[in-house]
Amino acid sequence: MNTKELFQALEFAHYAERFRDKVFVIAFPKDIPFQELLLDIKVLVGYHIKVVLVVPDPRFKLAEIVDTSNKRGTRFHLSLVTDALYNPQEGPIGIDLEKLRRVMAQGKSLVIAHHTDLPSEGLLEPTYLLAREVALRLQAHKLFLVSRAAQALEEAISHTHVTAEELGGLTAKLGQIGMDGLTPLLRFIGDCLEQGIPDIILLEGQGTLLFGEVFTHDGTGILFNPSRRALIRQAKVRDVTDINLLLNPEIEAGRILPVDENTVERNISNFWIYEVDELLVGVARLKPYGTWAELAHFSTLPRYRGKGRARELAQNMIDQARSQRIEAVFALSIDPRMWEFFQSLGFHEIPREKLPREWQSGYDFSRPSHAFLLELH
Repeated sequence: MNTKELFQALEFAHYAERFRDKVFVIAFPKDIPFQELLLDIKVLVGYHIKVVLVVPDPRFKLAEIVDTSNKRGTRFHLSLVTDALYNPQEGPIGIDLEKLRRVMAQGKSLVIAHHTDLPSEGLLEPTYLLAREVALRLQAHKLFLVSRAAQALEEAISHTHVTAEELGGLTAKLGQIGMDGLTPLLRFIGDCLEQGIPDIILLEGQGTLLFGEVFTHDGTGILFNPSRRALIRQAKVRDVTDINLLLNPEIEAGRILPVDENTVERNISNFWIYEVDELLVGVARLKPYGTWAELAHFSTLPRYRGKGRARELAQNMIDQARSQRIEAVFALSIDPRMWEFFQSLGFHEIPREKLPREWQSGYDFSRPSHAFLLELH
């Protein structure tokens, strides 16, 4: 096993612990059978995530599929909902939710099957409506909407994280490019967020994608959630492993120089992190060199990029430098995108030879980096 594989294992363990005992509701449309994600579901259940599947079954033929799957090691509990027992205003009134909670407490996963002629809202999948009610009543941590539209939407909006405040602008944008057919779905997602479901994930119905969404930093679906409490704070020793997980992709890509956990811990007071609801989504470092200081080790989770978080981190560290009577801050990068980033903050490019001698003594000048300086007054 190489170092990259070890970091992947560590990332997997991080999320397995984070989501342990949480309830995930997964809604399938009529054209995507839940068996497509069966292996992913087994992994989730194996790591103590409580999975509830909501699936359409016009003839209630799922019993045989569930029995076969249970013989092969899963522990599904099948519950049937007919159109006579479901009302969009009152929810799944034919389901004994206390009984379902007891079933989940036994380590079983729920499969809630319904007729496809349930009441619908416009072009929405009836499954989604039922899944919303189940998610609300079971206080689910995440609601996954499996949809063939996920990939097209991701390509259209070019990012995989949308807050509730951004939904209106996104809907307008889709209308301008001829994708207004997704408007009912986006309005439904907004309604779910307003009613209190923490996270909605739109996901393609292909194997390994559910696993990638749950257990990796990058994710594989489109995450919709409310704007949450954001905090920039000085790093603590307990953050060391998370910081290294966040830095590792940048190190592997060669955009920042390698740094191990011991080095991070020794310099932990120099690191600043961007946190969203206790999730570390960004990191950077402010390292003093006499009357100058270096801004370095910028990294943001892919899903959280493009919304100014790195800029907020940088500005925060510049303010910290001013409060410490630092005369100038500098930064280096081999990435042209970072050159533009520093210049947008008011930095100007300088020869690396003008940087502090203490810094120069430990730097490999064969590295094709550009240096930038911001004088503080």
